[in-house]
Amino acid sequence: YGKQWYQRRVRVLGQWLNQSFNALVNFTNRSGDKPLPNSVILTAYFTATSFATATSIGMNKVLGGRGPPVVSRFVPFMAVAVANMVNIPCMRQQELKEGVVVYDEEGRKLGQSSVAAQTAITKVTISRICIAAPGMLMTPI
Repeated sequence: YGKQWYQRRVRVLGQWLNQSFNALVNFTNRSGDKPLPNSVILTAYFTATSFATATSIGMNKVLGGRGPPVVSRFVPFMAVAVANMVNIPCMRQQELKEGVVVYDEEGRKLGQSSVAAQTAITKVTISRICIAAPGMLMTPI
C-alpha cells in the first residue's frame, strides 16, 4: 500500500508541475499587454491546473489498461489533448471575455473582437495538440 500511495502522489505532483508550466506558457503567450489583477491570474491558474490535472489523471485511470493494449498506449496522448483543451482557455479567459485588439494592414486599431479571440485560442489549442502528437503517438508503436 505504501508504494502505491507514494506513486499516486508523485503522479499527481508531476501532472500539477506539467500543467503549471503549461499555464505559465499559455498566460505569457496571451494577446495584449493590458495588466490583469492578481485575482484574475490566480483564479485562472488554479482553475487551469486543477481541472487539467484532474482530467489527465482521471482519463489515465478510467481508460488506461482497458481495451486492447495498443489502444491503452494512446491514453496519455488523449489525456494531454484534453488537458490542453482545458488549460489554454482557462489561462486566456480574459481574451474570450473582452476580445482581442484587431488591427488593419497598416497597423491602425479597428477595435476588439471576441470572435478573433475564439479563433486564436482554438488554433493555439489545436497546434499544441499537434506539437505533442509525434512524440506521443509514434513512441507507442
